[in-house]
Amino acid sequence: MRHRSLRRAELLSRLPRAFRPKLAPDQVRDLALAHVVNLDAIATGQAGEEILWQQVGGTLTWCRVAELLGMGEPEMAEQLQLLEQVVARYRSTGRVVFTGPEYQLAKKGLQVMDLLATIVDRPTALQAADWGELRMNEMAKPSPTPETGP
Repeated sequence: MRHRSLRRAELLSRLPRAFRPKLAPDQVRDLALAHVVNLDAIATGQAGEEILWQQVGGTLTWCRVAELLGMGEPEMAEQLQLLEQVVARYRSTGRVVFTGPEYQLAKKGLQVMDLLATIVDRPTALQAADWGELRMNEMAKPSPTPETGP
């Protein structure tokens, strides 16, 4: 009986997480920059809906990374709760902003996300990004109104 050759992705998935390839340094830097730019846009009141959903998608991704790695879960859960408040405020006021305490909490979350980016392996990061994007797309759907129905 012949065994088929394993593809590279299959081989990587069988490796213990510690031996899987990490994100490249430029990827980690670019992620950190995106985190800071989005945080600043929200903090200064310059963010619109697109940045809000980028921030939500990123936070969901890093929540999933934290869960898969078993590190930073409480801190990322706080970030998710924070963004749920920001989304609710956006839906009621049309503004994407932080309050003072929310901004301080978001800055802490930024540090956690950046740290997770330095330790996560690439396959786990990609899996989490796909998961986060699906969840974000569900959250971004407009709530049904009596006129439009479910």
